Amino acid sequence: MPYRRAWIWCLAIIAISVVAFWPGYLSQLGPAKMTSHFHAITATLWIMLIAAQSWSIDCGQRARHRSLGLAIFVMVPLFLIGGAGVEHSMAVATGTGDDAFYNVWGPSLGIYDLLASLGFLGLTAMALKDRRLVARHAGWLLATPLLLIGPILSRIYPRYVPGLAMQGPEDFGHFRWGIHLGGLTAIAIALWLWSRHRRDGAPWLVAIAVNVVQLTLFETLGFIPAWKAAFVAFGTIPLAAHAVGAAVLSAAALAWGWRSVPPRRVSSAGAMT
Repeated sequence: MPYRRAWIWCLAIIAISVVAFWPGYLSQLGPAKMTSHFHAITATLWIMLIAAQSWSIDCGQRARHRSLGLAIFVMVPLFLIGGAGVEHSMAVATGTGDDAFYNVWGPSLGIYDLLASLGFLGLTAMALKDRRLVARHAGWLLATPLLLIGPILSRIYPRYVPGLAMQGPEDFGHFRWGIHLGGLTAIAIALWLWSRHRRDGAPWLVAIAVNVVQLTLFETLGFIPAWKAAFVAFGTIPLAAHAVGAAVLSAAALAWGWRSVPPRRVSSAGAMT
């Protein structure tokens, strides 16, 4: 089977996430917004689901693998709803102008995270479409964490790379380098995986493309006034409307992926054809 022991790397991502988000989030959960909690929980559960899927197939437990796989129809909409919630909270913070950090980086993070959510949805829909192609199916799902690695490492690099520490508003400019280093790390991992699985390497090329577009628009569209106005307007729409929109979009994408595969036919003798 391809990508054996991938579950170990999934668990490593969770461990790295704890290190990344400990200072600014996990060590002070009380003041954090509910949207942040929801996003953190759904993202963690998604990585745990991918790890469980990898582990079950490594152990030859195909029935359990198929059963766990049905959770995609719950977890993907919840993940998208969580992403929409964080996007909404950032748009609100950008619009109020009370947060110095979001005054600088709010619109750029808005487009960065929006592309991550859309990329995630596309990868999961393709995983359903290619569910009978083992290597391709696994690749689409295992590519989803590469859209999370950038944001995770963007919080770690500034702590350990000389000159990138952020001590106050005067250092907010350093944030871009954490984002770029995190994205470049994700791209490097995807390139390495593509080099080892070129025959079914489309998922890794897509992950690379999403990261490249994210980093490009983070530095370009993120600083265009028209985009900032649109992003701030995004925050004026009720959060419930965003949640419903994310759920509907998720359902449509997953339905497309599922229905792209014709049902197996059974012969008159009862044998699968």
